[in-house]
Amino acid sequence: MQVNVVFFARLKRESGLETATLEVPEGVTVRELAGQVEQTYGLSLRGCMVAVNEAYAAPDQSLLAGDEVAFLPPVAGGADEDTRCEVVASPLLLTEASTFLVRPEHGAQAYFVGTVRSPNQGKQVEFIEYEGYAPMAEKVMREAAAQARLRHGELRVVVQHRVGRLLPREASILIGVASPHRRAALEACDFLIEHLKLHLPVWKHEADEDGQHWVDGQSGHPTL
Repeated sequence: MQVNVVFFARLKRESGLETATLEVPEGVTVRELAGQVEQTYGLSLRGCMVAVNEAYAAPDQSLLAGDEVAFLPPVAGGADEDTRCEVVASPLLLTEASTFLVRPEHGAQAYFVGTVRSPNQGKQVEFIEYEGYAPMAEKVMREAAAQARLRHGELRVVVQHRVGRLLPREASILIGVASPHRRAALEACDFLIEHLKLHLPVWKHEADEDGQHWVDGQSGHPTL
């Protein structure tokens, strides 16, 4: 069946669309449609409200053919439109980051993608379970983006960290920076990864040929 999607504010600007028609399965929920919209258009709908046929709707509401679904960003005091910081369980995609970052006024983009490595310290890795304190991690990401701007001027920034079980070669962290200038983009990207690996509240439980264990971390703040 088909549903009609309506975008407002930053969502309209980032997607380049006011409306779109999507083919979806029968009985799809608002939450499932949101996931499809995020993947199709490279948007983040985190924190958005939803209206179905001009009435507010819950994420678990089922949709009918021909429904109009409007995604509504927070109306005041929302997130910085030039920053996207997320802890997610889904795969990290460079194409989505690029959709968010690339703008006519930003002639340079720099990316860092960290993946699960195997072997690690001479041992074959089966998987790593990533666990994060998501609300705090996203706050740390936003603060790091603000510091990067103080150092390097006008920037668009994406920081995403994946949690859950990841296999070798799967991406655990994605950082992207867009700037009018190449050097600023490169140096800001380097600053972000060095800062976040020390301050981000994310932990790794690794399974290798010797069994499972927590990976030793670093502490950038006073400890007990």
